Amino acid sequence: MAVGRFVVVLVGAVALPLPLGSADGLAGAHAEDSILEQLAAGAARPTPLDDSLDEIGARARAIQEEANEIEVLLSPEVTTIRRVLARQGATPELAALVAGSLVREGRRIGIAPSFLLAVMLVENPWIDPEARSHMGAIGLMQVMPFHAGAWGCPEGDLTIPEVNICYGAEILAHALARSGGDLDRALLRYNGCVLGTNTPKCHEYPSWVRRARASVERLRVDPAESPVPSA
Repeated sequence: MAVGRFVVVLVGAVALPLPLGSADGLAGAHAEDSILEQLAAGAARPTPLDDSLDEIGARARAIQEEANEIEVLLSPEVTTIRRVLARQGATPELAALVAGSLVREGRRIGIAPSFLLAVMLVENPWIDPEARSHMGAIGLMQVMPFHAGAWGCPEGDLTIPEVNICYGAEILAHALARSGGDLDRALLRYNGCVLGTNTPKCHEYPSWVRRARASVERLRVDPAESPVPSA
């Protein structure tokens, strides 16, 4: 007798993805977007640890700035400049303030502080922060008032030593750049010597600065050197 064979095949249920246009599919997508948004918001929200790290970073930067300032004030350059300024009649407090500013600005713009000092000694050998020329130039570096508010320097009073030195250093750096690094031409630009009608013998200005700088350098080696001669 023929026996019929029956093969029973069990098919497991397979979950197929819902069509994108279905209501359930859209709801799932929205739910997924919502979860991602919540995760992103949680990641962006500052935590106490983030605040602590920011505070530590700020304190570290402040400590580094203080260390840099101490290094400037204790540098041999400041010591020499203070000695020069004292011999020119500056009080110890003013000499320390001016010396620190000259070294700080010189390092910032890439000009030797002794060169900045030499320009200052020619412009204002009395180291008088409130000095004014007959042309209206003000302060230690004899900065013209129309420069105020420019050059990235503070907008304070030009008789404030730090402010005045910032302007003088920036103006000199600009003159050097425009002169292609030619010191004599840059110094004439700084002095405003064009026709020689504002300052007598202004074309000799570069030689005056070189002489002042040479005296500064000699004083660095020999503390017994006499005060820097004026122009």
